[in-house]
Formats: sequence, C-alpha cells, structure tokens
Amino acid sequence: MKTIEPKGIVIHSMAQYLVNEGGKTVHARDFLASIGLSVHAFVEPDGSVVPMKPVPQKASHAGKSKWNGLEYLNSHYLGVELLVEGVHSYDSFIAKIKDPKTFTEAQYTSLANLCAEWMKEYPLISLDTVARHSDVSGVEVRPEAPKQDPGSGFNWLKFRTMLSIRELENY
Repeated sequence: MKTIEPKGIVIHSMAQYLVNEGGKTVHARDFLASIGLSVHAFVEPDGSVVPMKPVPQKASHAGKSKWNGLEYLNSHYLGVELLVEGVHSYDSFIAKIKDPKTFTEAQYTSLANLCAEWMKEYPLISLDTVARHSDVSGVEVRPEAPKQDPGSGFNWLKFRTMLSIRELENY
C-alpha cells in the first residue's frame, strides 16, 4: 500500500446510510468501498470514530482538488467523513447539510480531537492545512460538479475554534 506524508486534512460529509444500485441500504463505509473510494476515518452522529484506511496510507477521498499550492490531495491529505444520520438520497443529503442542526456536538468534539491527534503526529499538518471538501474541490477546481460538503450547516468557525484550542494545548 502506498503511504503519504500527511500535509493536511480534508473534512467531508456524507449520508450515514445510502441505497446502492441493487436497492440495498448500506453503511457509508461499505458504499465507499463498493465504488473504490476511501477515507481514513468516519465520525458517526454519536461521535464514535470508525477507521477505514490506516494512516498514513493513501486514501481516495478528494479526487480533483487543489489547496495551498498542491493538487490531487489524495497524495498529500488525510480524509475524514462526518456522517449525516439516517438514509439519504443525494437531494435529501444536500438539504440536510445546509441545516445547522445536522451535525452533533459529539461530532464536533470527536472531529476536533481526531484532527488534533493527527496534527500532533504529523507536524506538516497545521490549522491552515485543514480544509473543507468544498474548499479544495469547489467551483474553482470542479466547475462542472463542485463539491458542497461538509455543507453550510457545518459550523466551520466553531470547529476551527475547537481545533485551535486543542492545538494550543498541544493535544
């Protein structure tokens, strides 16, 4: 397996459960694996962190992306998915990530803790290299299909404040 030297983290979101092409409801982890994608961890609505790809193995999560002078961030960045509770279609998922009540306190806490742990373990990761999927694969990079996650309902300022505090404490 190819390993990377992590320089940052991409924050994603996706439905906790999706209906696959066969009509079966599957967990996000199984869905991603079935289409050849991966992340390093999922943060469930209850705050549990579920690993998928061992760090620092390369995961397929950011696709066409660009941030801080780097392109195709799969080769440089770790990826984490915040899971949106329930079974969702694409449309219901997009609507849900615009709602500020979608992401739980437990998710904010676990995400900040996980990112702080990674920042401590990999010194090239800093607050400035933690980005949303919509930042690294937005309309400037993917004009035909910009990424919207984690969504406007995700309180980026709150998360960055929590992460800054942990960084100062050297978690």
